[in-house]
Order: sequence, then structure tokens, then C-alpha cells
Amino acid sequence: MWQPFWLLATSCWPLANKSAKSQKPTANSQKDFSPPRRINYQKGLITVLKIDVMAVGAHPDDVEVGTGGLLATFVKQGLKVGVVDLTAGEMASNGTAEERHEEARRAAEVLGLTWRNCLGIPDRGIAAEKKYLLQLVEVIRQSRPRLILCPYGEDRHPDHVNASRLVQEAHFDAGLAKVDCRLPPFRAEQIWYYFLARAAEPTFIVDVSDCYRTKRLAMTAHASQFGKDLNRIETFLNAGPGNMLSVIESRDRYFGSLIGKMYGEGFITPAPLAIHNPLGLLGVKE
Repeated sequence: MWQPFWLLATSCWPLANKSAKSQKPTANSQKDFSPPRRINYQKGLITVLKIDVMAVGAHPDDVEVGTGGLLATFVKQGLKVGVVDLTAGEMASNGTAEERHEEARRAAEVLGLTWRNCLGIPDRGIAAEKKYLLQLVEVIRQSRPRLILCPYGEDRHPDHVNASRLVQEAHFDAGLAKVDCRLPPFRAEQIWYYFLARAAEPTFIVDVSDCYRTKRLAMTAHASQFGKDLNRIETFLNAGPGNMLSVIESRDRYFGSLIGKMYGEGFITPAPLAIHNPLGLLGVKE
């Protein structure tokens, strides 16, 4: 049985944008939701804007499931967030690549992303090969995020495992001067791993209660994967009491319970987190 560990209060994250206006939670914060702005969702290498946080997923719904609450929280705090889908998810049992493309665009609008891009790696073909590494290195060097989020390296889906490895290597290579992709070297300050089908004991848990409705809306934007329809093939994602959305919400409630909150998302870091402002830990519960 896992024991309660760390709660990172959003007000004391090292990544917090000091220029962003502070927002006080209200009793109705779960109901607060602004109409999303329209966002372009493009495939292949494109010019991307500089961001604070980059989340990478193997498939178009991965970041919503694993870290949707944290991304919505960052956006609410005024940070710029971008998402890279490594594949279009074209091998899924349900949904065409075109349907999934549109669903990913809608989910990006719900989350308030700055941009979302699909690298176009073949589904079930993710590997830490040079051509894919250079593609991801170029996106990292263009966007220069302070934090990269990617799947945890132990999972039932081989694409999630391979995506984790690809991101680790791209994060490292992006900082090497002799890795030539036309842009100056850059390495993100931190990399955090989020959970998908499997979880382990997190390094820390983030309270995402105030933004959980946004996470739900972003996940359900992927109707081809999680929706119930007579024309859909039943999978563990959409059928039965143990369907994916039920599992994820149960886990988020469990993580939340460990820190005395309604919902939480857990993350693993490859190295200890450096605390530059010890006073911020006064807002952290054991």
C-alpha cells in the first residue's frame, strides 16, 4: 500500500510564471470553464512557438490521460504549453487518423494549449532511431521548454515504453552541440514522467482538483477511443466497469486522497528535485 508522500502546491512550483496573475480558487472552481480558442493541429515538422512546458505522448490521447490536469493548471497560471503527439494513432481499434486528428485539435482547445503538433511517426513504429530523434530534437530546440513531460517507461503498451525512451534520448541530444539540426543546442531543465496504463509510486503528486473538469472534457474529446457507440469495437478503453476513463479517474482520486485533496496526478522524476525556495515547502503536506 502506497503511503502519502509529497503534494506540490502550484503556488510554489519553480516553474510558476511570476508575471501571471494569481487566481484564487473558489467554491465553484470545478464549474468555471471558458470557451476554448481555436487551435491549429498540424502534422510533420513545422515552426513552433517558444513555450514553458512541452508534453509528449505516443498517441493523440496520451497527454490528456496522464497529465491533462497538470497541463490545464499550468495554462490557468499563465504558462505556455505545447503538445507533441509522436503518432496519429492510426492503428487504434476505433477511429480513423482523420477522426483522431480532429479530436486532438478539440482537446487542445479545451486545455488551452499554445500549439499541438503530430510528428507523424508510424503508429507501432516508435523507436529511438536517428531520424525520429532529430525530428524531436528540432522541436525541443525551437520551443525551448523549461519542462518536458513524457510517459513513464513501464507500461503495457510498447509504444508508451518506446516513447519514453525516445524522449529521454532527444532531451539529452538536444543539449549536444555536435548534434546538428540547424538550431543551437538547448536542454530542458527538467523531465517528468506521467502514468498511463500502469503506475508506480510517484516522486510527487500534484493537486489538480480545480482543473479536473477541464481534464475530463479533454479526455472525452477523444470520442472514438472512449465513447460508447454501436459501431465501435469494444476495447478496455471504452467498455465495462474497468474502462480506461473509470480507471484513470479512480487513480486520480486515489492519488488525491493521499494528499488530502479530491484529485491528484502523480509523477516520477529521474533525479531529486532542487528546491530553490525552501519557504515554498511550507505549503507542502507530508
